[in-house]
Amino acid sequence: MKKNKKLISVFSAKKKMIDSLKKFKNTSEYIDFRDAENRVLAANIFSKNNIPEFDNSAVDGFGINYKSVKKRNKTLKIVGESRPGKPFKKKVKVGEAIIIFTGSIILKSNNIDTVCFEENCLVDNKTLQILKLPGKGDNVRKKGEDIKKNKIAFKKGRKIRTVDLTQLSSLGLKKVKVFRKIKVGVFSSGDEISSKTVKRKYSIFDANKKVLTSLLKKVGCEASDLGLIKDNFEHTKIKLNKSLSSFDLIITSGGISKSKIDHVGNFFSISGKINFWQLALKPGRPFAFGKLNNTPFIGLPGNPVAAVITFLMLVVNYLQKLSGIEKNEIIERLIPSNFEMVKKTGRTEWLRGSIKKINNNYFLEKFHTSGSGIISSISQTDGIIEINENIKYIKKGTLLKFYRYEDILS
Repeated sequence: MKKNKKLISVFSAKKKMIDSLKKFKNTSEYIDFRDAENRVLAANIFSKNNIPEFDNSAVDGFGINYKSVKKRNKTLKIVGESRPGKPFKKKVKVGEAIIIFTGSIILKSNNIDTVCFEENCLVDNKTLQILKLPGKGDNVRKKGEDIKKNKIAFKKGRKIRTVDLTQLSSLGLKKVKVFRKIKVGVFSSGDEISSKTVKRKYSIFDANKKVLTSLLKKVGCEASDLGLIKDNFEHTKIKLNKSLSSFDLIITSGGISKSKIDHVGNFFSISGKINFWQLALKPGRPFAFGKLNNTPFIGLPGNPVAAVITFLMLVVNYLQKLSGIEKNEIIERLIPSNFEMVKKTGRTEWLRGSIKKINNNYFLEKFHTSGSGIISSISQTDGIIEINENIKYIKKGTLLKFYRYEDILS
């Protein structure tokens, strides 16, 4: 692979990746709503009913018509009871009250518009004494106050979270229309990598494949382990050509540097279409993006730290768009640094770091080394500190962008 004359910026790389998706159209399928967690909606979901369907009590207490206490009257007659699923069906007249429980339906015919807290009342036989008068409408959940009938409950392009299942359940849905999961094939490359649990002499364990397939599943993709590509051009050619048609995306880790023994990049440059290769970035300079035939291809660095960091900061956003997610803004925290450093201008740097509480204030601490071969710089930190390409010097107290690993993957 020929070396680019100029490294491209992270901003340009992100834009090129997203722009490449303009002509991509994912297909959809209907699934049981109970399986919708972590899936992306392919159509708006409308509420067929008002949620809640009826006015109901927000607390245990006593249902009244506010006219009963408007003139400071504090003594009412108890004429009945309303339970969840068993509403009181008669009219409650001025001067009367009913015992009511949380979630109990309030019918229009009840003439009830206010609920008194149980703890603000005393009961003597059938007589209710109100110790603290309520305001009109207190403690009544109104019909449709959560979602009104025929209104959008969830918009197309929304990724369903665990907490969203409550709302989906309340709508009484059986099936939801979602986008098909993106299928991604993952390779590792390099003769030095052992594909077995017992490694050979002078080899290393594959530190990338497992984490990459797990990260892909975390963001809602179907990930397949396609094995190992040897440092041999013909083997690389056979492996990649064999796998292209079955996947929406091929990801490799390693084999894309300018080294003469790295053949993934060489094959990519001969047989594929290169959108960009090599970024103005640390770590992760050898990062390739383009197509092999009609299948998108991403070549990640072989270094485990660089592979994970570039996946989180570049590939996740691309995959979310590919999966049909409309809005995928990562939470960006601006936190003062508790360190000083000098960096080269003209490149973005992604340091690994954590948030530390010092004298009741929060600061960013960077990992003690920025070496991209130190895997513990990920396992012993909370997220990624981003330092823009134009910054040369950081002093203590400088506000820096920080992205928690969990926020990126949410």
